[in-house]
Amino acid sequence: MTEVSAAIIENEEGEILIGQRGPGGSCGNLWEFPGGKRRPGETPEECLVRECREELACEITCESQPFFETSYRYPDVEVALTFFKGRIAKGKPECKVHRQLIWAVPQTLGTYTFCPADEALIKQLINF
Repeated sequence: MTEVSAAIIENEEGEILIGQRGPGGSCGNLWEFPGGKRRPGETPEECLVRECREELACEITCESQPFFETSYRYPDVEVALTFFKGRIAKGKPECKVHRQLIWAVPQTLGTYTFCPADEALIKQLINF
């Protein structure tokens, strides 16, 4: 089981930051929430702060309680995802690892093709 932390980063207008993965690899060209795999000894929150620093070149703050948790089995790996709501504390998101980054209105998230592991969260965010 691979443990993953991901951020639901909201701006002042209530839009959510999403990133499109590059071509190739797992879930190529699909959309996702910023985040990544936990390292040994890292808390889910520490992982999220580190991953956003690496992927987005900005600092975030996140709530201490998870917003949503789920698991999903891909053909080659099973992932346990923990999603936290967050805000940008310092900097502006840069496209370091994603093909593109956009701020999306929650009700429009269903128009993007996300990684399958994110689908249950998408339904909750659209209806939130």
